[in-house]
Amino acid sequence: MEEISRLFSVRLQKRTFTDLELYSFRDVFSSLAEDSDNIAFWSEDTLARFLELPDVLDVGPLLFHAASVAASFPFISQGPSILDWEAMVRVVGVFTGRSQAVLKKGASDPVKLWFKVFSVYDRGGEDTPPHAHENGKAEPAVLTPVTADGAEQTAAATDDLSQVADPEDFELEDEDDLALAALDALDAIEVFERAEKPAVKYVQRLDPDKLVKLVMLLLVIAPFDPQESLAMYAERYSADALPDLKRTAESIVRSMSLAGQPILWTAFSKSVKRSLPHMFDGLKPLYEHFLFSKRLNLSNEPPALPRAAPPLLHTMGTIMNNNILNQLSFFLGGDNLWRKLRRLYAGSEAGFSMGSFEQKVFKWRAPTILLVSGTRMSATPETSREKTFTESLQPKRFPDSIDADGSLVFGAYVDVPWKISHKECFGSPATKVFQLYPVHEVFKASQAHTDYTYWNKSAGVGFGAPLPRIKAGEAVLHMNLGAVSLILDESLEFGVFTHSAAGGGAFHASDLAVGGRCDDWQERFEIEEIEVWGLGGEAEAKEQARQWAWDEAEAMRRRNVTLGSDVEANRALLEMAGIIGGARSGGSI
Repeated sequence: MEEISRLFSVRLQKRTFTDLELYSFRDVFSSLAEDSDNIAFWSEDTLARFLELPDVLDVGPLLFHAASVAASFPFISQGPSILDWEAMVRVVGVFTGRSQAVLKKGASDPVKLWFKVFSVYDRGGEDTPPHAHENGKAEPAVLTPVTADGAEQTAAATDDLSQVADPEDFELEDEDDLALAALDALDAIEVFERAEKPAVKYVQRLDPDKLVKLVMLLLVIAPFDPQESLAMYAERYSADALPDLKRTAESIVRSMSLAGQPILWTAFSKSVKRSLPHMFDGLKPLYEHFLFSKRLNLSNEPPALPRAAPPLLHTMGTIMNNNILNQLSFFLGGDNLWRKLRRLYAGSEAGFSMGSFEQKVFKWRAPTILLVSGTRMSATPETSREKTFTESLQPKRFPDSIDADGSLVFGAYVDVPWKISHKECFGSPATKVFQLYPVHEVFKASQAHTDYTYWNKSAGVGFGAPLPRIKAGEAVLHMNLGAVSLILDESLEFGVFTHSAAGGGAFHASDLAVGGRCDDWQERFEIEEIEVWGLGGEAEAKEQARQWAWDEAEAMRRRNVTLGSDVEANRALLEMAGIIGGARSGGSI
């Protein structure tokens, strides 16, 4: 196995690193390596200092454990290993994704690989990180064996895990796909046939507290560039920023575990694959630091001092901030988000009215993100407005979902321009509904229905629900609640999120097994803020203004007002007349 791993390191170097990258990599390794018994290696402290990991996040031990396990790639179960030169080649190959280029396409599951390197084997409730000797060699951890069917465990904590574990959790140790792909790439497939198969399998788990720390780091480095210093992002993990950063990370980890329960493979994979596909993307540029030696300065200029990273948002919102933005990037991808979002509407500024919403959001010719925050309503309506809203919903109410502090944040991604819904909904299969707090989860569009989005001044805003029957000039008496739906009433005062386990609606139901998320639940809340953010920039903003100006000119023409050809002059005239401006759109009669 050691010889195969060494050959794999050689193949990685030849196929995935340029000569300049290898030169820099070797310089970085040798300049910081410690030496014992003629073995050059990296220690935990060296790795943490080189990556500039903030002490306040306390994530160094977990990343060192992950590196020690990844050092045994592709035979992950053989780890942890000493971080010598060849091992570090494999580590960087895994964390930058370059190892996939050596394997056959699709031969391994990247999500499974992340779980393997960050998890530990269970041995009666204690973590089993690598134990390093004085010479830096990692000593394999003591493991608790579990039979394939989970029937024979020797420690109480392992017994508890076996009772809640899914059969797939016991099969995680099966590395046939990864090992076979590596051996096949090295023309050494016969080694696998001769290898002795393990008689027992083991339960692997992630500690939720440690995962919170890792997610905090991932939120910080989500927009990271390989040649940036982590010190440039210091303000995002400062003492003032730390509580909100941790709050966001905890929301993500709640999708995998509640009340500190160990995170097993099935819970981890369901959450990451469906709701967090880009969560680990920031590790690639972080570990590409190994390929840029500070001592290799081709420009002969003194290295620049760390500076603050450019702002990710031109303006902050009440809901939207850097943490929420990076949380969104975990499932929307960051390339179209960072420094490319424009706040179109905020209820606290423009007014909580459908007219203000229309004026600010309509005519935007690019995707938008709606965010809504609120506080959970009590079971019994306390005001006449709450009673009216409650009576418009179905009398049978599902129980509340997971409770953290009563605060809720939901949202939707709409990839088509907004429009008034007269008889049917609009949108596309790219539409997504999501919850950001207290649990992070994304509900993707299904093929069962096309009731993706509606907007109507009498019915409000809805996602995943059919447009209610509307009579001109009358209030909506009954809301149509979809199987998975988010509805904001016409006053933008109250909202309701419904989740039916039966599914069958425009969005897929949850498959998370934590806190009853895959059961029936509903959240009714009083809205505190609504924000709509447009993806795009100046070009989209100018086009939106042009579209509104044209509509305003048409409205005046229908009123038999003669206008000239100067659009800006026309707009000024309409504003002076009081027809547009404020909360008036001027687009209807």
